[in-house]
Amino acid sequence: MEPDRQTLFPYLLFDREIAYNEQITLYPVKMKDVVAFQQLLPALILRKDSIFREKQIIKMEYLDFLKFASHNDALAERYRMPLLPFYYDFLLSLFGLVCGKNAEIIPCKESSGFLVNGCEVSGGIFKDLRKIILLQNDVDFDTEEFISIDTVSALEKAKEFEAKKNGESADLEDYIDSLVIALKLTNEQAKELTVRKFWRYIKRINLHEEYEAYRLGQMSGMVTFKEPLKHWMAGIDAADKYDSVKTDESELRSKIE
Repeated sequence: MEPDRQTLFPYLLFDREIAYNEQITLYPVKMKDVVAFQQLLPALILRKDSIFREKQIIKMEYLDFLKFASHNDALAERYRMPLLPFYYDFLLSLFGLVCGKNAEIIPCKESSGFLVNGCEVSGGIFKDLRKIILLQNDVDFDTEEFISIDTVSALEKAKEFEAKKNGESADLEDYIDSLVIALKLTNEQAKELTVRKFWRYIKRINLHEEYEAYRLGQMSGMVTFKEPLKHWMAGIDAADKYDSVKTDESELRSKIE
């Protein structure tokens, strides 16, 4: 099984749970649980091959590594990652969150895998579930993409620089408040939105505001555009999150030094 957006489209469209097999069903995370989800998510998106240099670790499967790193204080100290020894525990808690409140998550002592309602999650099953969870909750992370940790660090710093330059300082609470006002929701209704749908609404509202501003400028005759305006109801592009800050090396260094 190789899950992608096309095969999962009906589930993603209607924020439905995804039944992987008879024992495992994955539920989309709701905004009321978004803080817990964000705290546990690093266990699912650690760039193992970019960060760790030892051949032994590079050869390990992702799940095997998390078990290897579990309570491995020496490894955490060597790479200055104080939370690394708890990532395997975070992963189990994350599966407890996305598999439903009645799911039984039990670590396997004999292997790196774990049981979800009696089904062992390891190898190919873990790879499938990992990708589904990322897609289902609109997490911008490609498990197959290799990017050096130095590049990630540089791009993140450039992104922070760009945000400060543009005056972007909104936090999660600001976004929640904005969506409540824009869609005339109650806080309780906002909490029941899935994380994926919440951010799609935020993006759609931004597209609508930009479109209306550009259209009014165009109608006034004071502004012209080389290309036709893209309507705010058009598809939301899955853009590279670093696209706005990717540039040549000299310009990048001038931003982060």
